[in-house]
Amino acid sequence: MNKLSNILGRPVISLYNGQIEGTIINASFDKKMQKIKHLLILDEPIESTTDDMLNEIKILATKDVYIIGQDAIIVRNNSCIFNYSTLEPDIQYMNPINSEVYTVLGKRIGKIFDINFDNNFNVISCVIDDNNEVSIEKLATLGNGLVLMQDKNKEIEINRFRIKRPSVEKTSEPIKILRKDSPAIQNFNIDKHLSTTLPLKITGSADILLGRVITQNLYNQSKELIAKKGNIITQNVIKNARKNGKIKELYIFSA
Repeated sequence: MNKLSNILGRPVISLYNGQIEGTIINASFDKKMQKIKHLLILDEPIESTTDDMLNEIKILATKDVYIIGQDAIIVRNNSCIFNYSTLEPDIQYMNPINSEVYTVLGKRIGKIFDINFDNNFNVISCVIDDNNEVSIEKLATLGNGLVLMQDKNKEIEINRFRIKRPSVEKTSEPIKILRKDSPAIQNFNIDKHLSTTLPLKITGSADILLGRVITQNLYNQSKELIAKKGNIITQNVIKNARKNGKIKELYIFSA
């Protein structure tokens, strides 16, 4: 078993490159605090840090750690070490050490003092106030500076308090998005706002077009008229439009 406090300050050494890549200064966890996901590395000695320290921080995914050594963390090569800025948006769940710990019934337990984990960086337990070790299985919620543990007298299913999102209403209408590459836009001088109504794909029956009025002449690739402005859409019009690959345009230029 390993302690997080013991690996902080250890160097990271790459075997192939034969060099120290930096010093471990922090760690990030998954949102359920069940695994240490990344190690944060400073690529210069901690004693010489400056105000530009954030620019020197790098990230090492724990899955790329080769060996957790007694005095150093070993990786195969430095290709697995990245600048922190490239992954920062994804590193959302940081080190829970010093987080306040309460039970789900509102009893304060203390603060997280240390984390115990195995050689695969799976969290085993957390140490609270330097003497109270609590199994990770008792964890209920990990928040920003706050950890909730299950109470020994009453466990609570946290997921039943999940915020319910409004369901999306299903519709048979085609999804419409911007398509600048449409032949209708290439061949005709039309207003730009019309391009935002061009469906990516027409699904379902085209019978919903029956009875609509064509609002603009439609032409095929040879610029032959296939549907005349002002005419009523019939089955023959739909058939002719489909034959010439103009069903999309028929949806657009009809009302």
